[in-house]
Amino acid sequence: MKPTELRIATFALLVVLGASQAFLAHNVLYTEGEIVQMLYWILVGVNLPLMAIALWKPKWSLWGGLLLGALLLPWQTSENRKWAQIHAEVVAVIQFVEGEATATGSYPETLDGHDFQRDWASQHITYRREGDIYRLSYFMDHHSISYWYDPAAGFDYYPD
Repeated sequence: MKPTELRIATFALLVVLGASQAFLAHNVLYTEGEIVQMLYWILVGVNLPLMAIALWKPKWSLWGGLLLGALLLPWQTSENRKWAQIHAEVVAVIQFVEGEATATGSYPETLDGHDFQRDWASQHITYRREGDIYRLSYFMDHHSISYWYDPAAGFDYYPD
């Protein structure tokens, strides 16, 4: 590959990696919190100097961009997948709870009758019935970032 072609290919790859990382950066707030999102944005910002370096030292910036992409993209992609799976479980729990209320006239005391699609997700979801209402709480990786569902208020979120 000619030096000019290498520079263009490296620059294009860094643009694609940077755009992919920036696209995922929004969800870091919901999967990891505000502080980690700030750090993630700083790391995404490293792509800008790498793109500039691509014009003079394409091999260095190519390896740097690939390393940065290899660190950030799989990690946040897997976090987004986990977030979607937990949310799907929460929707299934809501359907179960509302179905029980329709069938019996009241919300269930526990989720014992619900079959989780992913066993690990049950550790992330807490169900609490208080009289004629209930509340679901759930979290991703740590309790400092929590979500909840209340039938009267809907879904809500509390960042770290």
